[in-house]
Amino acid sequence: MKTALVSVSDKTGLADFINKLKSYEELRLLATSSTAAYLTEHNLDVISVESVTSFPEILGGRVKTLHPRVFAGILARPSKDDRDCLADHKIDEIDFVIVNLYPFEKKLTQGLSEAEMVEQIDIGGVSLLRAAAKNFERVVVVSEPSQYQSILDNLAKSGGKTDREMRKKLAVDALRRTASYDQAINTYLASTLEKSTCSGDAGAATCADEDKPLGNLPSALSLNLVEYQKLRYGENPHQAASWFHPTSQNVNLQFPPFAQLNGKELSANNIVDIYSLLKILRDIGGPGVCIIKHNNPCGVSLGKDLHEAYDRAYATDPLSAFGGIYGFTGEVDEAMAKKINEGFVEVVAAPSYSAAALEILKTKKNLRILKLQDYILKPAPEARLRLKDLELMGVIVEQDMEPSKDAEQFEVVTGKLDKAALADVAFTWNVCRHLTSNAIFVARDGLGLGFGIGQTSRVASTKIALAQAGAKAKGAVLASDAFFPNIDNIEEAAAAGIGIIVQPGGSIKDKDVIAACEKHGITMLFTGQRCFKH
Repeated sequence: MKTALVSVSDKTGLADFINKLKSYEELRLLATSSTAAYLTEHNLDVISVESVTSFPEILGGRVKTLHPRVFAGILARPSKDDRDCLADHKIDEIDFVIVNLYPFEKKLTQGLSEAEMVEQIDIGGVSLLRAAAKNFERVVVVSEPSQYQSILDNLAKSGGKTDREMRKKLAVDALRRTASYDQAINTYLASTLEKSTCSGDAGAATCADEDKPLGNLPSALSLNLVEYQKLRYGENPHQAASWFHPTSQNVNLQFPPFAQLNGKELSANNIVDIYSLLKILRDIGGPGVCIIKHNNPCGVSLGKDLHEAYDRAYATDPLSAFGGIYGFTGEVDEAMAKKINEGFVEVVAAPSYSAAALEILKTKKNLRILKLQDYILKPAPEARLRLKDLELMGVIVEQDMEPSKDAEQFEVVTGKLDKAALADVAFTWNVCRHLTSNAIFVARDGLGLGFGIGQTSRVASTKIALAQAGAKAKGAVLASDAFFPNIDNIEEAAAAGIGIIVQPGGSIKDKDVIAACEKHGITMLFTGQRCFKH
């Protein structure tokens, strides 16, 4: 008879899994209190852990399984010496350890107090998983409900016994889970420690010191990444690549944040471009359309509906839109699908599609069609971390950019701003902040008119954006991702008839720049927020 120790917080599919395990051979079940109650409700015979240890659960459940009768049963090797030792102490071997941990990561999203979060730190569960993983030569360790089916498949294939490769893989999964769990706890507690050092009047003054680093960055950082998908190649065909996701990400959110409904496998470049697309769609609101090419927009627009937004965005630069990534803030209907299919498109991403639209789009078998999850177009969480891998130069960890700001918060430093222009100021700024530096963006009436991207000279970026906008630049808004170091940019904008400039401010030449705007009758706003994107 085999013995299974069961102690889980997530009981999804557990009873069905146990019943299918029992179909292969007789199984004795040991369980902690809440799990035992669940199994009993599902007509399964259970032995409580405390009846095996002869010791009750104590400290409000903090101590349940931490006992030699449990851990010896798990750690015993299939050797004569170990089995004789178990026999001497009347301890039974444990063959299955079915344990998942307190949902610490999930609880992080619920705004609990520090004391409440501390109670979500699992001790016994982590120890059980590590012990079972260490003894994978004999023990099957099950750390997630998602593993149930693969274990059952392996039992069916191997005549009712798991093979060594499966047990070793499950051990690796369990150790990866405990590592991820420990990292989530460490990151949380470190963040509260660092915040506490800035509390109080004296602490607040110290943390506000200009010589001190900004934000609450961790003093140590570990990454726990799991391969989601092998890719055909990386940025170029000679580079191997895989797509990974962090195991510590919000467990309530699906990964990836979309379902692929059609088309070839996503490439590495597709994935990077989709990320850029989603950031812009999230910030511009809707109805909105964005077309991405090589990680930058070549068309972006708002409209009274998606059809108007699409027509305007596409018309901005039809040549660059060829082979682009097309994103929509609302449902793609039949008429829109017909427009999309007129050209060559790599990826279409939208929250939903009509049945007729899907039928039309799927006539292009290679077109990747993505149905976006609702959460991905909502405001992103603040204080996200961004990592820059510099190889032998190490890794830079920084907080991601601030959330987009309301244009009403910007400082009008010269001229007058009609409230009707606030929406265009916000739109222009919220697109500009996602462009590659040096970045200049010209827009009007919710339509991108000109993109100056990635130039080593801000004047060059300004000239490119204004040239693309052409006569439409007259009366438009121009945004810059960083301050203007001289008045030459202002002279270019004035010559094109720009009506409003929005920029971070902070240059030693600000007075000269403001004076140049006053001279030419240009309204200028300072955002106070530089947003370089190298």
